[in-house]
Amino acid sequence: MKTIGLFLIQIKEYLILSLLVVISFILIVSNDNTQVRFLRALAVGFVGTVQSGVSAVPNVFEIQKENEFLREKNIELSNEISALKEARLENIRLTKILGLKEKNISGVVIARIVNKSLIQARNTITLNVGDADSVKINMPVITDNGLVGRVVSTSKNYSIAQILYNRSLSITVKVQRSRVDGILNYDGAGNLIISNVPKSADVKSGDVIITSQYSNYFPAGIPVGTVAEEGNLDNLFKKIIIKPLVSFSSLEEVFVLRHLPEMERLDLENAYLKKQ
Repeated sequence: MKTIGLFLIQIKEYLILSLLVVISFILIVSNDNTQVRFLRALAVGFVGTVQSGVSAVPNVFEIQKENEFLREKNIELSNEISALKEARLENIRLTKILGLKEKNISGVVIARIVNKSLIQARNTITLNVGDADSVKINMPVITDNGLVGRVVSTSKNYSIAQILYNRSLSITVKVQRSRVDGILNYDGAGNLIISNVPKSADVKSGDVIITSQYSNYFPAGIPVGTVAEEGNLDNLFKKIIIKPLVSFSSLEEVFVLRHLPEMERLDLENAYLKKQ
């Protein structure tokens, strides 16, 4: 009890002030004087104005939280759009594959490219099919647009193919319109060149180039490209630059033809050349 008394003595000034404030408030509320009513109305109006202004100020923390939520939703929608675009492209590629099958081209192995090089003189692609899929060396590689190259190495589940942009790959080709023959090679500087075409041969820009029946490794009639530029190399031969029908930079799926060269023919020709 003594402790409580000492505590009350210590805060007596606050108690007296609080009591006076309460008494003053009661007197103001109970007083109906005109001046007092005016002060009360003024005080209420001031408090209402301040409260209205404060409520109009946006909550910074709520806005920040809402912005974070919207950013997360935006990222989710962007990822969904990217997935839909990829699915659409995949659907287009699969449609082309089905279209190829509907053309009754038998002996085709569908393969996906798992690696490729496009900056060397001897460019190749790596496929996810191999010996287990009956893929063998020298089998042609194509797309629904045209010729890609030739298989040069295999393992159980993978294979490597030379593409047109490989200096080691030579292809006997023909101008589809005029039946002019030539040899297609890569010059190592970005150009596919047809050589051994006489200066007088009927070759024009835009002509379609196909594989020839004289080819050792490729069936006849596979589209290769179109003539992009033709001119005279010298007094005897033309210089013909080919634009391939296949877009190698965006290539993802290919088809391996289960076609192998006629070994009897190759052995005979090679044996004859050795005798010369």
